Amino acid sequence: MIMSKTADSLVTAFSPSANINLVFAEVTDSARELERSHLCGPTAGLIQAEALAAVALLGAEMSQPEETVTLRMRVSGTVGGLLVEAGADGSLRGYTHVKVMNELDECEELDLSCALGDQGEIQIIRSLPGKILASGMAAVSPASVIKGLEQYYQHSLQRRVLVQVSALAYGGFIDGSRGLLVECLPDSDREVFERIARYFEDGTVQESLEAAASPQTLCSTLGLDDCVFQPAKPLRFACRCTAERVDAMLIAMPSADLEELVREDRPARIFCHMCGKGYEVPVERLQQILDERGG
Repeated sequence: MIMSKTADSLVTAFSPSANINLVFAEVTDSARELERSHLCGPTAGLIQAEALAAVALLGAEMSQPEETVTLRMRVSGTVGGLLVEAGADGSLRGYTHVKVMNELDECEELDLSCALGDQGEIQIIRSLPGKILASGMAAVSPASVIKGLEQYYQHSLQRRVLVQVSALAYGGFIDGSRGLLVECLPDSDREVFERIARYFEDGTVQESLEAAASPQTLCSTLGLDDCVFQPAKPLRFACRCTAERVDAMLIAMPSADLEELVREDRPARIFCHMCGKGYEVPVERLQQILDERGG
């Protein structure tokens, strides 16, 4: 059954009594748009939706206007790997290496564990244009976006977090994608955090996310009724690819490649691997680039 939901957004909260931070991400609309743009099968679409929620949670700590955080995974399973990215402006984009897995896509119930496989490696990169701010990696077995994110925090940042992501499909298409991250700070109430951990383990948090519970309801479910919420940050599916960037790429292409396209009277067709959008550059523009070089 399709659940009602709010617009894509990122919400952070803090419990003064327990000294615990929480981050909630709703990315259903963005996951649906990305699935359509890449013409994904249901398995890849669901993996993509799960990863998109995870990278949105990571985006809560971005502080500079042009900052981005990238989550990359290589896995031993059929999907091969994935890359998703969140921008400080609320933009989300990404892709899976393999988009259609016929044997898995035809199953009545999608099994992401088969697509992800037994082994995985996650890499998180925080960057500005032309500059890497931080980078960390972690191995995870079996391959899992959720466990990979927890491993990254634990091993690369020495921070203890609990992560749960819910990605659901209905009728072969994304029905919901959202996530929750709870962090134990150095001065957090450890008894309260351990109690919250049990809600993650027994499926309470998963059920709440699947039911599209609001951040306020989630905090109440966890027994954190004193949470102070920051204003929600809008999120959206968006890509930085433009016709101008495509043109700049063609200008940098070797003359021999451009000459071959012109000789065959074949327009240049370029697809953005991050969002699936296609661009077609006419032969006249290719000839113009060659003429400008000759001049």
